[in-house]
Amino acid sequence: MKIYLSYSHHDKDLAYKFKSYLTEQGFETIWDENLLTIGDDFNHKIKKALSEADIYLPLISENFQNSNFTQDELQTAIGYANINNYPVIFPYIIEGNQIPMNIANLLCLVGTSDINSDLLKITYELNKIKGTIFAQQDINEKRVSRIEISLDSYLTDVFRKPERNELKDQLLAYFCYILSIAFLIAIIPFILRINLSYLHELDIIDTIVYSVKNIVGLSVLAALSRLAFILGKSFMVEAIRNGDRIHAISFGRFFIQAYGREATRQEIREVLGDWNIDKGSSFQTQDAKEIDPNIYGALDSLKSYFNKN
Repeated sequence: MKIYLSYSHHDKDLAYKFKSYLTEQGFETIWDENLLTIGDDFNHKIKKALSEADIYLPLISENFQNSNFTQDELQTAIGYANINNYPVIFPYIIEGNQIPMNIANLLCLVGTSDINSDLLKITYELNKIKGTIFAQQDINEKRVSRIEISLDSYLTDVFRKPERNELKDQLLAYFCYILSIAFLIAIIPFILRINLSYLHELDIIDTIVYSVKNIVGLSVLAALSRLAFILGKSFMVEAIRNGDRIHAISFGRFFIQAYGREATRQEIREVLGDWNIDKGSSFQTQDAKEIDPNIYGALDSLKSYFNKN
C-alpha cells in the first residue's frame, strides 16, 4: 500500500520520523525526497504520485497551512479522492494546531505530545484502511475481469458480422460487374443480327415493327447492363463501409485491451462511437431514372424519322 506523506519543510524532522516508522511497518512511503530529482517537472511528478497513492497523509501544522506548495498537494489529493475515491485522505493534526476548514468534514487524528503513541494509532488505523482497500481492489479486479471477458466476447460477435457482410457484398459486387459486362457483350451479336437490307423488302408497318423490336431489345440490354453495374457499385460501397467498420472495431479492441484499465468512460465512449457511424445504405440513393432505357424517346425519334421520309 502506497502512502503519500505531505509536510512542510519546517516539520521535516517529524516527517522523517513518520517516514522511517511507516517504512519499518511495511508501507511504501512516498515523499518529495525519494520522488523528485534535479530537472524533474515536480508538478507532473507529484500529481502522478498522488493519483497512484492509496493513502494521502498530510502532517497538518501552521507551517503546512501557510505553504502554497502543501496546500496545492492537499487540494489535488482531495480532487482525486472525490473523482476516484483514492487516495484516502488521512490527516494527522500536529499537537497544538487546528483542523483546516477544507478538511473539517473528514475524521482527523489529532496528535499528542507522545509521538510514538500517535504512530501506533496511525499504524492501527492504516491497517484497517489497508484491509478495506485490498478488499475493494479485489472486487474491482474481479469486476474488470468479468467486463473484459464479456467485452471480448461482444467484440468477437460484433467483428464477425461486418466480416461476413464485407465478403458477401464483395462477391455480389463482382457478380453484378460480370453480369453488366455480359449484357454489354450480348449487345454485339444482337447488333450484328440486325439485317438493314431486310428493311427494303418490308412495307412501312413491318418496317416499324421490325425497328421497334430491335430498339426495345437494344434498350433493354443496355438498361440491364447499367442496372447490374449500379447494383455492383452499391454492393462494393457497402463492402468498403463494412471494411471501415472492421478497421474501427480493430482499433477499438486494441485501445480497450491496451488502455482499458486506465481509460476514462468518455475516452471509451469516443472509441466505441466510431463503430456505429452509418451514413445510410447506398441503395437508398438509387433512382429508377438511372436505369430507364428511354424506349419512349427512341420511339419518338423513330416516328420523326418515318414522318420525314
